[in-house]
Amino acid sequence: MVDGLQAGLARLAAAAAVVLLCGAAAPTLTYDPNHYQNDDPIWALFNQTQVKTDMKAGEYRASFPAALVARQARRLKVAGFILPLEATSQSAHFGLMRRNTACPFCPPNAPTEAVEVFAKAPVRYTGEEVSMEGDLKLVAASDQGLFFRLENAVVVPTTH
Repeated sequence: MVDGLQAGLARLAAAAAVVLLCGAAAPTLTYDPNHYQNDDPIWALFNQTQVKTDMKAGEYRASFPAALVARQARRLKVAGFILPLEATSQSAHFGLMRRNTACPFCPPNAPTEAVEVFAKAPVRYTGEEVSMEGDLKLVAASDQGLFFRLENAVVVPTTH
């Protein structure tokens, strides 16, 4: 029990140090540790994307299924977990992942399980699942960002 308490205090101190060094307000994390994967059906469609390595160019290339290409430049809703790209408690640019990256024992997200989000307004990071709706842009080469992008995105109610 004492070891667990000391470990918890050490994690808290490390988090506080990061916040102090980065000058950001610490977000209040409210996520359920038992809920680590989103099963929104759109992830199954994203996972049909074929990813190949282009060794000569030093990048990954994506081939998108026709059903996904048909949704290009249209509004799309996807639910997942925010992966902050900046040391702030809220941001308009972040990754939206199928699996909660805060879970140290969960499998990592595949390249087809991440969406780059450009929101109209900053979104607060809490660790909870969030649903975003935006204009879908498909990105064929990894040197241009993640393979899936939501532009002009807004938070929408999450439905289960």
